[in-house]
Amino acid sequence: MTTKLACFGVLLGGLFLLSSCSSYRDIEVKDFTIDDFSMQGSNILIDFSAMVNNPSRAFVIQGAAGDLNRGQQPFASAQLMDAISVVGKSERRYSGQMQLTVKDLMALFRMGADSNSWDLNAFLFTGDMRIKSAGIKKTFKYRDTPLNQLLNSL
Repeated sequence: MTTKLACFGVLLGGLFLLSSCSSYRDIEVKDFTIDDFSMQGSNILIDFSAMVNNPSRAFVIQGAAGDLNRGQQPFASAQLMDAISVVGKSERRYSGQMQLTVKDLMALFRMGADSNSWDLNAFLFTGDMRIKSAGIKKTFKYRDTPLNQLLNSL
């Protein structure tokens, strides 16, 4: 009897977890902009903002970290500096800060200082993003995902 109850609890918990994660597919990220950046040696702090349409429940992006490649060449390691809380059933502009540690400074200089002209599809992200919603934590793993696609597929 206890085994059946434990299996039912695990099954119910698994279904709840799967149903809560499926709603992330409906989230839409629009108008991603780099608002400001400062460089100190090989470290770059990037202030960014984006319009987020979240038709599902509230969630928090607790962290994101990984490596950015430009094509096949290692470009930088990236880390989200602070958590971002996204309100449920809303469309709002959110901002955050990311730290990049550039591995190839010459590639950065060749790309130019105008970050708005950079092709986000040329950058591939390998890493993870940790999300918490309604007490449930979920880690999304990415491998060689174009940065533009990542922004549109939380």
